[in-house]
Amino acid sequence: MKSSPSTRLHSIPYSQYVIESQQAAVHNSNSSAQQDALILFVIEQLKTQVVNCTKINLENKSVNDTLTAELERYKEQVKVLKEGQNVDLKRKDNVSDSCAQSVEIGLLKQTLSKYLKENESLMQKVTLLKNDFQKEESRNIDREIALEKQIKELNNIVFKRNQSAQTVHMLTKP
Repeated sequence: MKSSPSTRLHSIPYSQYVIESQQAAVHNSNSSAQQDALILFVIEQLKTQVVNCTKINLENKSVNDTLTAELERYKEQVKVLKEGQNVDLKRKDNVSDSCAQSVEIGLLKQTLSKYLKENESLMQKVTLLKNDFQKEESRNIDREIALEKQIKELNNIVFKRNQSAQTVHMLTKP
């Protein structure tokens, strides 16, 4: 049977076909290996980011606990000052002590007012810090979820690439 001229022009020997196929497979596996290495590098970077986010969350919790304890201490001081003011008012009876009492009451009121303002300011700071902490924690959780999702996707890509490389390798074996 005669082959047409166009068939003869595009025919190559089987041995040459095998060599070219193997070369293409080696080139593809080198490219795939580089991509796999890059993906593994990205995965490691993502893991580092997750660890850093976790550390930040722990530090924020510690600051929150410290501020809450300080706020409780100030509340206790205000309570003691109010009780002290009540006790002092009951003890003083005479008119000569009345002036001293008035001055003392004025000073106590100033001190109390100062502590109440500090207390209110601290409560506002604690509220703001708690809100910031919750927002940051929420963002970090969202980042952590996104990073974990990316890791899963990258692991899936690596798995599929390895399967593809194995398939190419199997197909190119003589």
